[in-house]
Amino acid sequence: MKTVTALAPNGATLLGTAGQGGSTPKKWLLLRAVEEAREPLGLKSTSLNVLRAMISFVIGDQISPDQDDHHVCFASNAAIAKRTHVSVQTVERHISALVELGLIRRVMSANGKRWARRDRQGRVVAATGLSLMPLSERHAEFIEEAQRHADRVLEFTVLRDKVSTALARLRELVANDATISDLMVTARNALRRKPDANVLSELLAEISVEISEIKRTDSDNLRDSDNEIEGHKEDSLNPIVKKEEYSQIQVSPDQMERSFPRLCSELRFARDQAHCDRLMDDIAEYLRFGQTWYAMKSTYGPALRFLVLGYIFQRAENIKSHQAYLISLISKIDQGDIQPTALLTQNSK
Repeated sequence: MKTVTALAPNGATLLGTAGQGGSTPKKWLLLRAVEEAREPLGLKSTSLNVLRAMISFVIGDQISPDQDDHHVCFASNAAIAKRTHVSVQTVERHISALVELGLIRRVMSANGKRWARRDRQGRVVAATGLSLMPLSERHAEFIEEAQRHADRVLEFTVLRDKVSTALARLRELVANDATISDLMVTARNALRRKPDANVLSELLAEISVEISEIKRTDSDNLRDSDNEIEGHKEDSLNPIVKKEEYSQIQVSPDQMERSFPRLCSELRFARDQAHCDRLMDDIAEYLRFGQTWYAMKSTYGPALRFLVLGYIFQRAENIKSHQAYLISLISKIDQGDIQPTALLTQNSK
């Protein structure tokens, strides 16, 4: 049975291992972290190409302070321009941008030139130029920034999808209401552009209110037309009733072990419910559920959380985005498309 640690990709190391026996990431992994954090850093593609060319001039696979030529690029701007396929003036401009962003550091001589001094064996013993050490020093920062940006993009995408789905639902419920038509036009125009998240949230709230009003009106009309169903409430549409039902889900130990052996293996030595909750939080953090998991914790009981976490954890390697999958799964459960106990059946197959 694989543990959380065993599920990590080959060669992956925890950020906390730096300086505790963990090896420094190779120089191209350092570049990848910057590339993934490109948007929040405000990096242009040409700046990345210049940085890539500079890294290619550094000796060895790692950016290291041990020797100057392991972190200092002493190639001329002309050499960098040739490798990047841009002009020398463009290289100068983007080097200044990289220095300003703190991605590289100038290590210049008194005359402002870049040079390298070699011993009789041809080894570089001293060099001046552009140090790439900030890439190594800020590696963890870039990874965290990239993850925060990915979370923001995902949250925005989910919000946009919710507005689109709500708009489609509203279109089904109304025909030729002028007020509603204006709202639908506004929403469609917003979705065609790249709207602000606040604009989408306001649109979603407005559309949801309109849908609720239409459903309430239809329900009132239905009760007025048929006395036999006076006061009837459909529990499956009542979110309070839903949450109460979800909190009462019962799952036997045999069902747990049979359906979610991986999660059960991780929780087997939990001392109490509080310890079990902390272990589940750790797994959710490993899967990068983000705030979606904690929002779910404040809404649903431990049984449903166990079912959803076990279901996703059991098939973690086959899911590209665990947080997006969690959002989709909870949405389907809320809408009644999937019954929570069906997750046990699907994993038992």
